[in-house]
Amino acid sequence: MQEVLLLRGRGAAEWSVMLKFLRKCAAIPAVKYSIIAVTSFLWLVGFADQLPDATQAAKYVGISLLMLAVAATA
Repeated sequence: MQEVLLLRGRGAAEWSVMLKFLRKCAAIPAVKYSIIAVTSFLWLVGFADQLPDATQAAKYVGISLLMLAVAATA
């Protein structure tokens, strides 16, 4: 049990370092806008896949808006 606790503690520190690195990289405009472009393209591809069924398209947009709201509050 002691080993498990030690691994969890070290893992949290590693995640903290990785998140700091990602935030630093995302602050660079070229990286930031590239990430936005890729995610927008993937969202559009997913939305286009849902277009034949209006119900599925509405669900896709609704879930996307919910995720956006959660991300905005975090």
